[in-house]
Amino acid sequence: GQRSPRVGRWAEAVRDSEGNKIRDAKTFDASDPSQVVSTHTAEYKKRPFGVLSYAPSVGSGKGAMVWKMNEKSRYPGDPQGQAWVGGVRTGYAIKAIAGTDVSKWDFWDIMDLIDDKILDNSAGKFQAKGKGGMANSPAALPLTIEYAVFKQEMAPESSAAVADNGGSYVDRNDPRYRDLPPDATLQEYKIPPAPASYTSPDVEQLRAYVRTLPEPAGYAGPRYRGPGTIDKAFVDTMIANFKNGQLLPIKDAYQMAIDVFDILVKEKTLGRVPVPEGKKVTVIGDLHGQLFDFAHMLTLIGYPSPDNPFVFNGDFVDRGPWSVEVMFSLLAFKLMHPQHVFMNRGNHESEMANHFYGFFGEVEAKYEKKMCPLFAEIFRATPLCHVLNNEVFVVHGGIPGPDPRVWWKGINNQVGFSGRTIEISLAEIENSNRFMEPNPKENPLMVDLLWSDPKGKIGYGPSGRMSEGIYLFGPDVSEAFMRNNNLKMCLRSHEVKAQGYRYDHEGQFPVITVFSAPNYVDKAGNKAAVAVMTNRGGSLQGPEFIQFDAQPHPPVPSGAYAAGGPLHPDTVAAPR
Repeated sequence: GQRSPRVGRWAEAVRDSEGNKIRDAKTFDASDPSQVVSTHTAEYKKRPFGVLSYAPSVGSGKGAMVWKMNEKSRYPGDPQGQAWVGGVRTGYAIKAIAGTDVSKWDFWDIMDLIDDKILDNSAGKFQAKGKGGMANSPAALPLTIEYAVFKQEMAPESSAAVADNGGSYVDRNDPRYRDLPPDATLQEYKIPPAPASYTSPDVEQLRAYVRTLPEPAGYAGPRYRGPGTIDKAFVDTMIANFKNGQLLPIKDAYQMAIDVFDILVKEKTLGRVPVPEGKKVTVIGDLHGQLFDFAHMLTLIGYPSPDNPFVFNGDFVDRGPWSVEVMFSLLAFKLMHPQHVFMNRGNHESEMANHFYGFFGEVEAKYEKKMCPLFAEIFRATPLCHVLNNEVFVVHGGIPGPDPRVWWKGINNQVGFSGRTIEISLAEIENSNRFMEPNPKENPLMVDLLWSDPKGKIGYGPSGRMSEGIYLFGPDVSEAFMRNNNLKMCLRSHEVKAQGYRYDHEGQFPVITVFSAPNYVDKAGNKAAVAVMTNRGGSLQGPEFIQFDAQPHPPVPSGAYAAGGPLHPDTVAAPR
């Protein structure tokens, strides 16, 4: 049935005039006599007026309330104390400007007219340029503004929040943080916006380099001459050759990788996967370069096609000693069916992990070191998550973490806290920047999507995966995220499960882990699984799980190409 909206659905989009998120936003109407107890008028002779930020009414986006202001005048005639000296207080809403009633105007139309953001006191020059649809020019000075004073207290609950130079703010008087130790850190949850386009100098240099590479001599396998040359026979032969130790020619390998980069770079950070009625989609978890298990899996689930779309859910590489071969198999599938093969980035699709856990060492050993930056760019261009049929969230790690991000030395897994009052929307994820390496300070959203794990207890908690900045999330957290975004399920990977899958959070809004690398690192003894969702009656049903066991493979150990491993180029080159 229809799910009721959360209060936070409007709140997540409400920001003040400075771009800061508002946690206790108000609903107001300066034209409504039932809300207004009186009015107050102030005259301004210079800009700025001394109001630090304004806020719109929740839901409508209309009106402009004084949200934060300087509560003193530094010296007689201080322009930044004009509002306070003139009797204006937080919670007052602008009713009229120079005699014109603006109480029903859109927020940014009011902001453009008052132009209360000019730093050089030169009327008529916008600091942030106009944003309103009316394209208003700044009103002339001196300027009279009439404010509505409301019957009930409309001011923000606390004015103790302090902005830092990056626009983040935390209120140490907030009761949620009263018991934090003095060394606790609090950082606002920032989501960097996606660039309009992305170009990689490394990829551009390699395009020219590929043209200089000679045609392969003595190679009898399939040749790549463009996406149209990849079909089932190409992939069959390629994988059979991989199992016999024969790679694709370096010229073809480079061109395939560049062509996939060109596809991925045009995709969104959050992709959408439609699943028509009667059709299915298969979600594949961690692969970790286990070629022989990967090839066996394909005998059970088939190859991707328009009727058999796949979502590869991250951690394609590292640890397993055939990461190169598995990765090129995925590239071939993406080139063969770009609209029916989807890839999510995992925490192992990053430069730090690839240097340490083996993929870059393997690329250097099997091809050349120059190829490593190309894969780094491919991974930066890979989407972070997909939504199946507008119903199921598929991500490698987990869902958005606490806001603000709280951490202190000695934090442990017994600690749980409620840390998010403003839910993040799918649109915010879709339009976020992914073209970077994971960094919890620069892009906490990316780190949460790639690294976080579910936990049984409610609230957020610290993860033991890294020194700081990675969190666990409870069933209440995952339910709130799914309710807010009209989702019914989260499919994720990232963790070994004995049966290849596990319901980590059950109930109406389940979180399910699927892991597709059996006997992980040749030691775990786990089964592997893939998850199949089918559209029946207009809605996705399932998942149904296809399980499989580890297959025999040549005696090359897991981690052979990792830093310090027996086949890593530095180890091979070291004097004995």
